[in-house]
Amino acid sequence: MTYIRSGWSSAVKQLPIAILLFLYRLLWGVFLYKTIHSAILPILQRYPEPGPGELSRLLFFVEGQMGLQDSSQLRLYGGLLAGMMLLRLLLTPLIRAGIYHGLLEERDGDGAGWLFFEGIRKRWKPVSLFFLAELVLGLLPAWWLLPEGYRRSILLLNGDHHSLWISGAALLGWGLWFYLVKKLLEYALLGWLSGTGLAPSLLWCLKNLAKVIWISLLLGGLTLLISTLFTAGSWIWTGILGLILHQTYPLIGSFLSIWHTASQFHLWKEGSNK
Repeated sequence: MTYIRSGWSSAVKQLPIAILLFLYRLLWGVFLYKTIHSAILPILQRYPEPGPGELSRLLFFVEGQMGLQDSSQLRLYGGLLAGMMLLRLLLTPLIRAGIYHGLLEERDGDGAGWLFFEGIRKRWKPVSLFFLAELVLGLLPAWWLLPEGYRRSILLLNGDHHSLWISGAALLGWGLWFYLVKKLLEYALLGWLSGTGLAPSLLWCLKNLAKVIWISLLLGGLTLLISTLFTAGSWIWTGILGLILHQTYPLIGSFLSIWHTASQFHLWKEGSNK
């Protein structure tokens, strides 16, 4: 809890960055919604009304299958979604660079916004390199899991229900692997950026892995609880109040994400001081 309280203090200082991330997520969500809306709505408008027979629906699906053979529209929307994902992959390390720099250079007199953009300019190269390593190492099990998952799905369709449990355990293991890779590289990156050393930061993370996991569990559980409350509130109080709750949560989520990073930073900072 000591590191979580210290992380809270640092996260409050970076509240303008949370607002900036909220606007970024909002714009991302609007663009994604508009793209999917423009692709799905014309298809739904052509869906036939319920009739006395199934011929109209059958013709609808036949027309859709023929339309997919002309893949110009499919390539267009696939290219848009791929471009959006690529843009997000490029922006993520820049955002991380700004947040890490703000934590490393945290002082009472400096503005968080200035440190954020200064961090993007100064530290984007090493952060991007570590982010690339995180993606490669995190996705490495997919080389085995995806073909195995396809084989298990065939067995599940043939009535082998044990494949469902095996697939779930494999996905859980993949998630734990991705989490460990992310945290180990996060601590290594902090050691690299601060000049205290990559190897000592890695060893400190391994030595205090229980504390690293507890911080993630506590703040992750808090995030899940708040997300559930906001979602339930937007369902119960429909209308303008539900819309406000739904649109406000990304701001809370952005702040909680910075809080989590800042708490892990203060745990690492104790090791660097020692």
